[in-house]
Amino acid sequence: MSRPAQAPDATRARRWQRRPYRYALALVLACASLIALILLYLDRSISVKDKFTQIGAGLAASIIFAIIYTIFANREYAELIRSEIEGQLTGHLNNILHHVKQLNQLFLPTDQYPAGREFDPRFNRHLNTDLCHSNFYFFRGTSAKYVPARLKICDHHLEVAQVVLLDPRDSDTIEARAKDRRRRPEYEGKPLDVIAGEIRGEILLAVVALFDCRDQCNIEIGFSTTTSPVRIEVFDHAIYTSLYTSADSERNTHPETARFSQDSQTYQIFRDECRRQLQLASCRRVFTTRENDRDLSEFAASLGFTGVGPDELDRQRELYRTFIAPFAGALLATGVAA
Repeated sequence: MSRPAQAPDATRARRWQRRPYRYALALVLACASLIALILLYLDRSISVKDKFTQIGAGLAASIIFAIIYTIFANREYAELIRSEIEGQLTGHLNNILHHVKQLNQLFLPTDQYPAGREFDPRFNRHLNTDLCHSNFYFFRGTSAKYVPARLKICDHHLEVAQVVLLDPRDSDTIEARAKDRRRRPEYEGKPLDVIAGEIRGEILLAVVALFDCRDQCNIEIGFSTTTSPVRIEVFDHAIYTSLYTSADSERNTHPETARFSQDSQTYQIFRDECRRQLQLASCRRVFTTRENDRDLSEFAASLGFTGVGPDELDRQRELYRTFIAPFAGALLATGVAA
């Protein structure tokens, strides 16, 4: 097997490392030879044999000195070369690590949460913390049925909560999301129209619950006729993306989720996309404290829900309290609550 070619810089460094030894040895030998010849020529009182003996002893002493000198000189020079190379490598390594860190912030999530059948306390704690340190909250998903509980329980300081849901009037959109849900174990065997009816019911439930959060902050709600396999939750400093269609998500109740920082490309892309989607929503409404249940009933009717009077609103609120109780308990357990 042929040996790999050596880098020119490495070969040049080794040559420079050997040069002090050669120069020092040549200099000592030349000086010793010159002195020996001069002494040999000037001193005539000593026999030639004795002179050669002295020359030999002197040369031996000079060689010993040269060896000792070159060993130390070579060691010092090697240390100098090593320090220089180490400094350059450290600079290049720090530069590489800086660029890798920038790429990590730009493309990689800061945390990941696996899909599961139970509420993930770590996910809820992290998301609630971001909610409590944010001035705005944007949600895009199917029904936002868990959003009102977060708004009521968490000690947030939101100025506005923007929510984009599926439009319950668009049967194609609801049916597409129902097909996604049918892959999950708890929906196995359920007819598609039954799942679609449950999704519409969840939307009405969430609309009523979001309306009741208008004293927490302004609630801007919009409805989309396009469904997405990704649920989005955006805050000042982070974005959470939940993928419905991954293999793990389809086997569990709660989808796998990734958290990206505000410096990431994912944050920039989805934040701008979600804002545009809210602007282009087929129906938009802002819930404020100036509105009452009559306004809510009229708005529900505009969404295609019939018979939503005072009694039905009370029933929807009771249904939501029953539905959300386990999740509310999970939120309180995170310790990030009012």
